[in-house]
Amino acid sequence: MVKNISLIAPSYAVSEETVTQAKQYFENLGMHITVPPDLLGEDLLCAHQDHVRLSHLKNALEDPFIDVIWLLAGGYGLTRLMPDLLKITKPIKEKLFIGFSDGTALHVFLNQVWNWPSIHGVAARQITQQKVGTQTVESTLRLLKQGIKAYTPLTLQPFNKAAKGLSSLSGSLVGGNLCLLACSLGTDWQINPSGKILFLEDVDERGYRIDRMLVQLEQAHIFKNVKAIVLGDFVGGEEKDGTSLIPPVLKRFADNTKAPVFRLPGCGHGDENIPLLFNVPLDFSIVPY
Repeated sequence: MVKNISLIAPSYAVSEETVTQAKQYFENLGMHITVPPDLLGEDLLCAHQDHVRLSHLKNALEDPFIDVIWLLAGGYGLTRLMPDLLKITKPIKEKLFIGFSDGTALHVFLNQVWNWPSIHGVAARQITQQKVGTQTVESTLRLLKQGIKAYTPLTLQPFNKAAKGLSSLSGSLVGGNLCLLACSLGTDWQINPSGKILFLEDVDERGYRIDRMLVQLEQAHIFKNVKAIVLGDFVGGEEKDGTSLIPPVLKRFADNTKAPVFRLPGCGHGDENIPLLFNVPLDFSIVPY
């Protein structure tokens, strides 16, 4: 069982009450929780100034006592830290990062630069504040108790012609939030999913914005050598009349993509955010078409 967890806030701020609640919740489960004493402070946009948030993250990554680094909340802020993160020497002890949304930047860094596994999953506060469903809570806590060796890949749903011809899929998942991956283009931490299975999800982006980001990734040749693409939940983003252009946008993208494209409901910003194991070889089953 995982014992030592570092709760971090490298993105948006949370309340002191939220931090205390999360600490007590996981301590009651028998875990040792570390929280920087100066976790929260004054900043224009984020939980604290850049250099302070960077020091929290650096300390957690380098601390040999820590097993898991868990994002308290997403939002915005991690991309501001990426140039300095790239300067950090890879620690001897591997840590398991849990997070999503803005945490996508850290997933890309850990998976791609240090070749560490990570868990694309719920923010810690969402569990303690009951913001996600029972399946998410149970599967996340089970991973903490049993370790990633107990992870069982979810079943994929074919979404284009290339995917319908497959009965199984093997490979490593990488990726995360579509907007963050688009933001990585042209940077020193640009996503490189070559030979991998690329996972994408997003929230509160209208259909044309989803289309624009997919086109941007396509024109940057990000999809060129992927083994497959998995689309998680795309939540919100309705038009003014209450309709959504996202489903047809995703379908057009899938139909025009040579790589197999699958759907994977329950992963992303929806009511459930079932954990996904990144950067570890997995064998996926596929819903028969």
